[in-house]
Amino acid sequence: MNRTPNPLLLVLLLVGLSACDKPAVPDSVSIQVPGAAHENDATHGIDWFKGNVDQAFSTAKVENKPLFLYWGAIWCPPCQEIKNTVFKSSEFVALTDLFVPVYLDGDTAQAQAQGEKFGVKGYPTMIVFSPAGEEVTRIPGGIDISKYNSILQLSLNRLRPTKDLLQLALNDPSSLQPADFTQLAYYSWGQDFKVLPEDAPPTLFRDLADLAAANDTVASARLFMQYLVSSVEKDSEDTPVRIGDAHTRLTDILQSDQLVLACWDSLAYWPEISGILALPDDKRQALTQLWQDRLMALRKDPSLSTAEQLGGWLPLLYFHFKDSDAPLPPDLASQMEEDISTANRITTNAFARQSVVNQIFYLYQQAKMYEQAHTLLLAELDRSAAPYYFMSGLASLAEKQDKFDEAVEWYRRAYEGSKGAATRFQWGAAYVRGLIRMKPDEHELILTTAESLFKELDGADEVFTGRNFRVLRSLNNKLDAWKEESTAEPLAKRFVSRIVALCSDQPAGSMESENCHSLISGDTAS
Repeated sequence: MNRTPNPLLLVLLLVGLSACDKPAVPDSVSIQVPGAAHENDATHGIDWFKGNVDQAFSTAKVENKPLFLYWGAIWCPPCQEIKNTVFKSSEFVALTDLFVPVYLDGDTAQAQAQGEKFGVKGYPTMIVFSPAGEEVTRIPGGIDISKYNSILQLSLNRLRPTKDLLQLALNDPSSLQPADFTQLAYYSWGQDFKVLPEDAPPTLFRDLADLAAANDTVASARLFMQYLVSSVEKDSEDTPVRIGDAHTRLTDILQSDQLVLACWDSLAYWPEISGILALPDDKRQALTQLWQDRLMALRKDPSLSTAEQLGGWLPLLYFHFKDSDAPLPPDLASQMEEDISTANRITTNAFARQSVVNQIFYLYQQAKMYEQAHTLLLAELDRSAAPYYFMSGLASLAEKQDKFDEAVEWYRRAYEGSKGAATRFQWGAAYVRGLIRMKPDEHELILTTAESLFKELDGADEVFTGRNFRVLRSLNNKLDAWKEESTAEPLAKRFVSRIVALCSDQPAGSMESENCHSLISGDTAS
């Protein structure tokens, strides 16, 4: 399936535990409080908790306050989007008096184990916990600031866990209150893939949308869009879509300014929804034209951040290139360049640019304007707070154009320039995978680099948890396939031997031990 992902979500990597697990955090895990060396002014108005995570939950319990956890990384574009929109708002800063605000950087020692116990899926994740430590909800990015703050306040006031609301939706939907539909409509479903009960029907979100329609058209619209997004994600005949109803509901949403803006995070980034509606050609053409016209018309709405305003171009680009390789018409290309130039000019903060430039880069790629994308990233390297992130983009561009020497060099530079233990492990693995794809005969370089990655982490237990384990598992799969296709099997055994040695260091029965042994037992499915 040719999916159009949200570029602000491209950095998300699965970590695997249920989001409903109550956090159990070792005392040694300390919170990385934002400082001048790592963060920008977007967090200076927030008095982030100082201490370790156990202490934060203890403080929340003693003070009878909810706890707000923000999990992120300095290089992550959607993290910078949150910091430079939500966290900068005076309303959010005022709300922090009502809860214990916790910032956890993914490169902090033991942070990946921490993330796995919370069941976080990737950066950024924002979770509200009750004073007793029970997870209440996860709030997505990509919505306007005022709505973000109102959803946060609603969650703080009610503290009804989303998992409980889902059980009500399945067993006694008539007992759901209007505020429950709002919480469900603004839950970060993309950040919590295990919150849905196993017995949830594929039509759950559609049914919730129907129930919400009488009292809250916005919540109803968002829930209906989540139904369509889920249908695309499952890509299965097991998810029936009522074609006529879906077409009518989607058209109604697109014809309302309020609903388009409320559903921006799905309408801008999921235009392939149109592909699951078996419409006649004339109706499909009318729908896609309405879709792109409405987002283009509203793309400069002041409720949208600079990066999200640029996202208004994405449906037009998707529909234009879906069945054609013809370049954009000159008038549209010029108009897009004008929007890009404005966004580039007005975004001066190095951290804020991480999000905006990433969005521009994505636009250029979707428009097949690769030279412009290359020029953009080259110019950004000296300005970026995390240039290694954009070096990876340059590597990807070069690889698409079969410039393998250049691509491998950018992957190497990105790895060598990256900072933070988990980040360096991830970027180093990307370099090794790039070598495998483009320089498969460089046996010694591939294995030496792969082996050296273990040194990037603070301890052996860090290797087999959270994002680190996901990265390692992906790398191990690539090495397995590579050794089968080359003459490097004797060398590759060195890598497996290192994993075997590390397995013996893990406590028997621990998550780390189970993860480690899964790599050497052949259970390495992605």
